[in-house]
Amino acid sequence: MSLLPHHLAVVDLLSALRGAACPSSALHLYSLFRLRLLPSDPSHFAWRAAVLTIKPLTAANSLPLLSHFHGHLLRSNLIAYPQVVSSLLRSYSLLSPPAARQLFDQIPASTCNIYVLNVMLASLCRSSDLDSARAFFDGIPDKDVVSWSTMLACYFSRGRLADGLAFFRSVTFNTDIAVDDVMLTTLLTASSTSAALLPPFCRSIHGHTIRRAVPPSMHLGTALIDCYTKAGRLDYATRVFALVPHRNVMHWTAMICGMASHLRNDEAVQLFEQMCQRRVQPNEMTFTAVLRACVNAGLVEKGRECFKLMVDRYSIEPNIHHYGCMVDLYAKAGLLEDAYEVIKTMKVEPNVIIWTSLLAACKKFKNFEIAVEGTEKALALEVSDESAGLYMLVSDLYAMGGRWDDMMKVRRLMDEHNLRKNRGLSYIKVDEPQDLSSAVIN
Repeated sequence: MSLLPHHLAVVDLLSALRGAACPSSALHLYSLFRLRLLPSDPSHFAWRAAVLTIKPLTAANSLPLLSHFHGHLLRSNLIAYPQVVSSLLRSYSLLSPPAARQLFDQIPASTCNIYVLNVMLASLCRSSDLDSARAFFDGIPDKDVVSWSTMLACYFSRGRLADGLAFFRSVTFNTDIAVDDVMLTTLLTASSTSAALLPPFCRSIHGHTIRRAVPPSMHLGTALIDCYTKAGRLDYATRVFALVPHRNVMHWTAMICGMASHLRNDEAVQLFEQMCQRRVQPNEMTFTAVLRACVNAGLVEKGRECFKLMVDRYSIEPNIHHYGCMVDLYAKAGLLEDAYEVIKTMKVEPNVIIWTSLLAACKKFKNFEIAVEGTEKALALEVSDESAGLYMLVSDLYAMGGRWDDMMKVRRLMDEHNLRKNRGLSYIKVDEPQDLSSAVIN
């Protein structure tokens, strides 16, 4: 009975360590924990505390502190626990990949389990060439689904779509690995880079999840909805959405984004309203999507209402995308005073896109008064390749106002910075591998 207060104190310190946000707090709590720890305490207390301490050291990008703590782990022999060494290895892989490789080479075989091997594989996939990662993968004796998923994601992250698909087929045909939702989500995300493959991919992967009874997850459901909407199959996206058992903000947002991107603006707004009625809290991306739908449809009052809802009810700080939507919404409706007021009161610096939206509306509605104020501030922006369209607009506005000297100054600035407004272009992708369609899931 006398040990009960001691155990409570140790557990409390572990809880405090879990919430430690900075290295100094974590190391102080860890020191207190080690002072209270008794030899008779369960071993998982010690290694859990070490793992929890490594996390804030990594978040602070402090390689010296991590190396210092590594020394303690060696002296206390906590490095012998796979949970500790895998956590340390992951941290080194983020801060110093060569140090991660050096640590891995020193890990004894008794500690180097599949979890540790997968962490090292992920490190190589991030920092090394593809051949090195594949050679390491081939050397893993008993690969699990995480090993295969990590290598698959490595192919796709390097743009090797055809090789990734061939690799996935080897998983399904040559191994007993049960393909899980993570691997299928990786496939769906990768397929979005090839528009021609989207429809067969969506159907194939969707069919695979049904035939193999792959448990649905948040990410897989969201990826399926996103894939179908990008493929233009809003009917299938709607079916998937309807069948998701516990829809969260990601599912709703993917569906609203899909509707807005295909100009189904009224349906996007209706979905947003249903989402709020069901008490699912929208996030920044949700509001960007619904505001974009309001812009597309010219729903000024609805857009104003959504923006106010975001700030007042959900306490979301507007970002550049939200402000941009509101400026665009007012500008396209001819409410130039309102659009300019948004720019003057926004808490972030307006970018080229926002100024272009306002000045294009000034040109369309022949409002030279606001244009004069806007042009001076727009010209104060740092010149970039994206500035050509803005400078052309300013030049045109000066010409409309009869300010020919100012117009010539802008044209000279464009010549000095070699700014040219590109004409409209169309393109086709000519190097798309032709044999990818055969690699869809069977």
